[in-house]
Amino acid sequence: MSRKGGYPYGSPGSFYRGGGGKKKDPEPGTSHRLAIILVSVFLILAVAGAVFITTKDGGFSSLLPFSKKLVALRFQHNGQEVILLPDQQVVVNPRDSIQLVQIKTDGLVSWGTRVVSAEIDVRKITKNPATIRELFSNESFENPTPIELRTLLWNRPIGKVSLLVQLDAKDWLQKANSTSDVDKRISYLEKAFHENPSNILVKTQLAGLYFDTKRYADAARLYKEIDESGKSKTISERLLLVYQIMNKVDDALRVYIDLLKISEEQQTFKDFIAYLKKRKSKEEAEKFLERHQHEIPKAFQSSVLLTLAELSSETRNWSRAAATYEKAIKAGVKDSDVLYNLFVTYKKNDDMEKAAQALDRYLEKNPGDVDSRLQLGELYEKKGQTAQAKAAYEAVLQKSPQHKEALTRLIAILEKSNDKAALQGVYERLAQMQPKNRNLQNNLAVMYYEAKRYDKAIACFQTVAALDPKDIQSRKYLLDIYRKLRNEKGELEVLQELAKMDPKNSAYQDTLFKYYDDKKDYKGMSACFKEASEQNPDSVRLHTYQLHAAMKLGDKKAAARELESLIKLQPKEKIYLRKAADLHESTGDYAEALKKLDLLLKLDPKDKQAKDDYLRLKMQSMNKKKPS
Repeated sequence: MSRKGGYPYGSPGSFYRGGGGKKKDPEPGTSHRLAIILVSVFLILAVAGAVFITTKDGGFSSLLPFSKKLVALRFQHNGQEVILLPDQQVVVNPRDSIQLVQIKTDGLVSWGTRVVSAEIDVRKITKNPATIRELFSNESFENPTPIELRTLLWNRPIGKVSLLVQLDAKDWLQKANSTSDVDKRISYLEKAFHENPSNILVKTQLAGLYFDTKRYADAARLYKEIDESGKSKTISERLLLVYQIMNKVDDALRVYIDLLKISEEQQTFKDFIAYLKKRKSKEEAEKFLERHQHEIPKAFQSSVLLTLAELSSETRNWSRAAATYEKAIKAGVKDSDVLYNLFVTYKKNDDMEKAAQALDRYLEKNPGDVDSRLQLGELYEKKGQTAQAKAAYEAVLQKSPQHKEALTRLIAILEKSNDKAALQGVYERLAQMQPKNRNLQNNLAVMYYEAKRYDKAIACFQTVAALDPKDIQSRKYLLDIYRKLRNEKGELEVLQELAKMDPKNSAYQDTLFKYYDDKKDYKGMSACFKEASEQNPDSVRLHTYQLHAAMKLGDKKAAARELESLIKLQPKEKIYLRKAADLHESTGDYAEALKKLDLLLKLDPKDKQAKDDYLRLKMQSMNKKKPS
């Protein structure tokens, strides 16, 4: 029973029993005398009481031994004695048991004194203890319920005390756990929290409901209070989640640090770094880690250094990144990838000497990393250390003989050193790997040509020619090689290809013409230039070659056709007109011969030979028309 208003518990004093005390048995032999005395006293008091009640000013009554005011009420509360003074109030719980034991007044006798209440039946608490809940029916007590206990002397009030029935934290918690209505549950828990702010269970449940109903600020406040009272992984994780939802980045990061101190779990550290990088800029993340580095457990210090180095790299502060990587290595980081990252930062900072040293240390632990060894060779090249670079590339090729880039890099070094034998060997390996690489095959072919290894040169140049039907240079090399080898068949085939590919180059056509003319292969000549002249109908040279072949073959029709083409192309060229006239005369076509001679005379009226031929053919033509 708690007191309200700061009133004191009184001492028992001279209490009259309120109907609940047990009487002592009288002593033997005194019962008759005691009975007479009691009857006499009763009569006297009855008369005095009647006078007292009817007296308004109490003048006479003050002389009588009757009660005028209440001094205290004595109760048994949950088995313990409690004394209430007039006008005082005490807070009780519905679960409490209470019994009215005695009424203490200022009178010598208590006749006519009793306690009444409008809220409860006082008789239920005079003889035996009763719980507050038993005194009420269907009362929830969700609102504080006052009980006024008035003391009467024959219906005249002489004092009162009161009880205030209200639920405590335990009651509100029970109510909260028994309802499925979220709003009611929150209300009950809030009241339980109000009654007992230090109850962690109530705080936790209420914070969880605030979170579920998206009252994140309230949830964060309670979770923070719980967390401050004693660190707990579960509560810290809940608080972290709330801060993340509320986008309170710095608060969330501080909770992450608390979690690291509690659990020292690697996954928590990874989540912490991921959240830091996502929610802050690289510069801000770096400053945050530097500022709070001393708060992070020792187990994560090397990882913090690595993260700081990575952030410095991302902000292109290469010197600071390199220095931080060096600190991480000194701190005991065993991961060889750190050495590789150190190499990258030194390289970015143009410190090639330290970059090479870092990469060399990395390769000591990872000798099979051919790509990194290739980068080491590149570093040596940049430093001008050609021999070391060559050794690095050759080491790569020992591990990976078909490594294309290593071969390419080695070629560049060998070309500078003019080591043609070694260079040719590397080209051969590359050519095997890339048989359709035109430039590669061409370079190898030229090397064979210069080394007079014509058989291999022919094969490579033929490959280039097959890969690029329009490549003239490879065919020129082939033509030269066939001539050196006196391979007429090969020379002829290449000449024919070149003539078709480069019809404006008369050298190829002249060479072909001479070849066929020397061989007196006029059919071959005609076939060779037929397609070319059809594709280039305006080429006088090709029609001339075709005319020569036709004349040698005695094909007057073909010769006449070629002469017609030549006359159209060069109408002022008298030689074609003369040949055409002779050709038509030989076939007996005097009319066509006369036309050609007429055109010839128009070009040169003084041409005596043309005049004579014209008259002769005219006469022959006329004689031919006379009847026999």
